[in-house]
Amino acid sequence: MAMTIHCDIVSAEEEIFSGLVEVVIATGALGDLGIYYGHAPLLTSLIPGPVRLKIEGQEEEKVYYVSGGFLEVQPGVVSILADTALRAA
Repeated sequence: MAMTIHCDIVSAEEEIFSGLVEVVIATGALGDLGIYYGHAPLLTSLIPGPVRLKIEGQEEEKVYYVSGGFLEVQPGVVSILADTALRAA
């Protein structure tokens, strides 16, 4: 079983995603971020672009697009707060 972390993606209008993921990949203000289980606490701004999630037990990544916002990492939880977030599919 893979090590997982809980991820929430929330826009101003609604919750877009909530669930366990193996990795979160997003574009921060200073470059790309890869967040895995056990990552150090972090707060950073995001620039407009994709957020890729590797879901536990699934082969394909899910892709969401955010208009910018913030990414916060706490023990066991990654929160992405965006003005606008859309599912790529």
